[in-house]
Amino acid sequence: MNPKYKIGQIVKVYDYYADMIVRDSFYGLIIEVKTYQQLSKDNFHVYSILPDGKHNTIQTAEEFAIDPLEI
Repeated sequence: MNPKYKIGQIVKVYDYYADMIVRDSFYGLIIEVKTYQQLSKDNFHVYSILPDGKHNTIQTAEEFAIDPLEI
């Protein structure tokens, strides 16, 4: 399966608590996509995201935690 989002795309990223309740969110720019392969499932993608200023370092997120920016 190909990545859902592309490098250069602006997205909204959600940060979750361990019980999957949303803790926070931020906007950022996708700068890298890494694809990993699981033995019994489809590939999954981890995105490196340059945040909008709320965070001081590059953040990572899986595809389920990302929504495209709607203008």
